[in-house]
Amino acid sequence: MKNKLLLGVGVAVGYVLGSRSGRAAYDKLKARAAGVWDSKPVQDKVAVATETIKGKAPEVADQLGEAARRAGTVIGSAIHRDGASGGGPSTAGESGGLGGDHIPAHSTHPETTNLGTSDGNGTKP
Repeated sequence: MKNKLLLGVGVAVGYVLGSRSGRAAYDKLKARAAGVWDSKPVQDKVAVATETIKGKAPEVADQLGEAARRAGTVIGSAIHRDGASGGGPSTAGESGGLGGDHIPAHSTHPETTNLGTSDGNGTKP
């Protein structure tokens, strides 16, 4: 118990002394960092980076959306295949297996006709 009390007192004293002397150094460091951030060369680079990101954002968003749709198709077909085969493992030669050129009816692949939708282009009404 005595050791815990001494540890607590030591931590408290260290905190008080450290915070008093450390505050001035922290304020000086913070002022230097703000000065560098507000400088013209840094702000010019920030502006260029911001414009580049704004220009690329729609393209990246489209690519991420397409990747998400493809992942959903793969997951959906895997779930459908596992549910249709009774939950057992399927082989490449079975209907619904991974072999061949099987593309599910709800695929978003651009070269397929989406039989599961009314408009045939991968979007639902």
